[in-house]
Amino acid sequence: MNHVASIYGDQYFFGGGAGYPDYLAEANTLRDRGRRYGRLLRRYRPCGALLDVGSAAGFILQGLCDIGWHGEGIEPNNTMAEHARREFGLPVKTSLLEELEDVGRYDAVTMIQVIAHFVDPSDALRRVARATKVGGLCLIETWNWRSVAARIFGRAWHEYSPPSVVHWFSPERVVRLAADLNYEMVSTGKVSKWIGRRHAQSLIRHAFDNSRIGDALANALSVIPSNVALPYPGDDLFWMLLRKHH
Repeated sequence: MNHVASIYGDQYFFGGGAGYPDYLAEANTLRDRGRRYGRLLRRYRPCGALLDVGSAAGFILQGLCDIGWHGEGIEPNNTMAEHARREFGLPVKTSLLEELEDVGRYDAVTMIQVIAHFVDPSDALRRVARATKVGGLCLIETWNWRSVAARIFGRAWHEYSPPSVVHWFSPERVVRLAADLNYEMVSTGKVSKWIGRRHAQSLIRHAFDNSRIGDALANALSVIPSNVALPYPGDDLFWMLLRKHH
């Protein structure tokens, strides 16, 4: 079975651990993040055709569309893709990136927290480049293994979660990878991220392997209402915007 398809089963979106206890509960914060990225992309290229790789339930994609991008998506999990189609009317295909046949169609492609899940990230970027117009943009959001948080927590770092995550990146590695595929870096920065309380608790317990320390830290958040989003405090998440040369 394809690795990406297998790790993005329903358990990833509803089973907690390295995934989400309830992905659908993250709708508002993820849609807001999509809007922020939509505005970022629009600063460098007028709104046009956009492909969101790994769209899940369509929340980020809907945020991008709110800003004016003509978005569509691909998502290997049919439960999530069906939610995007049913609830938002978004053209999200239940499909793998490896099945993408479009050539030079998109003005922008977004890869939000997906590149770390590909067994061959170079091949994934190559396929994205093939689908992108010359001068088009690629936006990547992923985790920085050279961050302070990653160094402090080591194996307890919540993104050290194989086999779900199979690659770890730094901004420098993304630049090198992109340069081999005729991309240039346009801009980069740290992500302002908000997550639901239950998601935060789930990540803490997973990072500490459901130990007493992890339970104690997670339980300390129980005083916060479940519908309140919390600012993610780490420095370990970054975005990078790339432009295709030719």
